[in-house]
Amino acid sequence: MAKNNQYYRAQQAHKRNLQKIADEKAKQKEKEFIQKYGKQILIGVLAAIVLIVAIWLGCKFFVGPGGSIPNWFGTLRNVEEDWLIANTGTTSKPKYFKLGEYTAPEGYTLDEAYGLYEGDLSQHQYYTANDENAVVQAVYVSGVGGIKAEQQVNNAMIFYPETSGAKQATIAGHDVHYVYLVSTNTQYDAEGNVIEIPEEEQKGSSVLAMYTNSVQDSCVLVMLDTAEVAKADIVTEETLLAEAEKFLPLLTVEK
Repeated sequence: MAKNNQYYRAQQAHKRNLQKIADEKAKQKEKEFIQKYGKQILIGVLAAIVLIVAIWLGCKFFVGPGGSIPNWFGTLRNVEEDWLIANTGTTSKPKYFKLGEYTAPEGYTLDEAYGLYEGDLSQHQYYTANDENAVVQAVYVSGVGGIKAEQQVNNAMIFYPETSGAKQATIAGHDVHYVYLVSTNTQYDAEGNVIEIPEEEQKGSSVLAMYTNSVQDSCVLVMLDTAEVAKADIVTEETLLAEAEKFLPLLTVEK
């Protein structure tokens, strides 16, 4: 019995030695393989990483998320100056889409320095009249991201004391939701009470804000602004609607 136990232990020891020899041979082969091909493997891994990064950057270069305009490190690619571009995403995850185009109106100068939000890549246009006697003294054209015309027209009325209420019309082939707005030189005292101004000294101006739907559940705004005049001479809604027939034909909307 003792002899059998010794034989068994000897067998196990022999197996362990064989396994140890096999492991050492495997490690030696692995070491020789790495020494021989390690540089090629490293180059291959690096090449694969470079390829993945290149594909990722290429996608960002040519196609933005959801089909939006590619945003190449803070610069929108392949856009034209007359495009109306709006962010339909969020501030942290913007998605810029072309909502339309607008051709400069004759007799007006583009104010290239005009902007609403610093750092925003949206593209809009603000024109001022060359003639100080023109009925429309300023034209503002902009995309409005993530909100439809029938909703945004109501938002436009919040900051104006006098409005026509939201209306609809077809002007120069565009179905628009519009509102006529009047702003006066109302003054307030320290307690927030309105200061009465004599009728002959009261002044004001009017605005026609027109919204038409575009792609991405967004819309385009064309706003006609007038000069401040005596309250009795404020440009009427009817006059601004007639003026709109001159400015809306210059608009092309993405559908």
